[in-house]
Parts: sequence; structure tokens; C-alpha cells
Amino acid sequence: MLILLVVALLGFLSPLRTKKYNLQFSDLPEEMDGYRIVQITDFHCKEFGDHEEDLVKLVAKAKPDVIYLTGDIVDEKHTTENAEDLLAGITKLAPVYYVTGNHEYYQGAPYYEFRDLCDEYGVVMLENESTEVDFNGTSYMLTGLDFMDSTVHMKDVVGYANADYFNILLYHDSSKFDFLSEYGYDLEFAGHGHGGLIRLPLVGGLLGPDYRLFPKYDYGVFHEKNATMIASSGLGDARVPRWNNPREIVLVTLHCEK
Repeated sequence: MLILLVVALLGFLSPLRTKKYNLQFSDLPEEMDGYRIVQITDFHCKEFGDHEEDLVKLVAKAKPDVIYLTGDIVDEKHTTENAEDLLAGITKLAPVYYVTGNHEYYQGAPYYEFRDLCDEYGVVMLENESTEVDFNGTSYMLTGLDFMDSTVHMKDVVGYANADYFNILLYHDSSKFDFLSEYGYDLEFAGHGHGGLIRLPLVGGLLGPDYRLFPKYDYGVFHEKNATMIASSGLGDARVPRWNNPREIVLVTLHCEK
């Protein structure tokens, strides 16, 4: 009984880590082979060392070519202080792109203050728009879908992927992947579900963002049609404590399919 209690209590520890994925794509430009993407999601102004030193060091160690922030960076319970420390650190490492999550729009969240910080630190906000990202003599198309428009307006606000490019989509909510996979994007980065909050061995995430049991797109790599999605458990806290669920940044390294 004592051993079970200790194991249960240890499950509430949520150390900070880097979750690494190597993904192969047949349509990836050869110049992008080895492209390194860091995803940060559901930060919720969580503190990781003095001035976010521990988190920034972890990102620096990943040696990213680009950094994606996929929503809930700020929320209604915190000021922008920790978020500013994060931006001050990571914008020195690589270009940073950002899409909103649901908490940015909650009453009392310092969303507009955070927008000003994004402008100050050179973070590119993608609000239902696409942009070419240059790398090593080639480019890919990066699209950001704003959370408030959700997937209901997907066809009208950003539409289908551009067939002339390798396409990456940023959208906060992983649970919408089945719908978004219809639009031809090669790779999507999402969060929102915090990995199911409680992760049961051999089962996976227990709770979805709507607190329904056993969400389909809880955590990890998913494939639907010709699309791939990374669902990250993110960094911050929710109403239910994490269990067996470390806090993480994601490092994805892209490779040409051999």
C-alpha cells in the first residue's frame, strides 16, 4: 500500500523536458532536410526559473531554426511579466511565430498587452493568414488560424493549403484535427488539451479540453488522410493537476522521405 501511495504521489511531479520527434515527408524540399522546429504551447505564464531561465536554456539547447507559439501563452490569472521574460529570451534564438489560444480571449486576460510585446520583440502574429518562411534558399508556407474563428470559418479565413509549397498549420486546439486534416496541410502543431491532464499508463490522456473522457487527439503524433499533427501537452497548469504528464517543449526535426 505504501509503495502504491508513493508511486501515486510521484505521478504529480511534472519535470520540464524536451519531447523530440523526427518526421519524414515526401514533399519536403531538400534544402529543409534537418529543419528544426520548437513548439511552445499552453505556457499560461508558468514560471521556470528566474526570468524563465530554465525554459529559455532548454529552447536554446534544441538549436531551433524557428519557434512556434501555439496559444494560451497568457491567461486571465496572470500578468504579462513571465510572458515578457519568455519572449525576451527566445526571440534571440530564432524567428518566432504566434497564434492565439482560448485563454487569450478570456475576460481579464492581458491579450492586448501581450500583442504589444509581440510587436516589441518582433514576434510574428498569424491571424487567419499565411506567410512564406525562407530557409536555406527555399521557402515553405506557414498558416495561422486564430482561435476565435475556430474551424467553423476555416474555409473562408485561410482556406486550403497552397499546393506549390510544403505547408505547416498552427492552430491551438488539437481536438479539431479530423476536420483540419481535410484542408491539405502537411503538418499541424497544436495543444490545448494538456496531454489529457492525467495520463494513464497504456491508456493515454484521461480528460479532453471539454473534460470528456479519453480524448482521441490527446498527445503525440497523429495522422489523418495526408496530414500529420503534433499535439503537445504544453507547459502550464489547468483546473485538474497533471499526473504522469511532464511539462514540455517540442522539438520536431524534418527530414526528406527516403
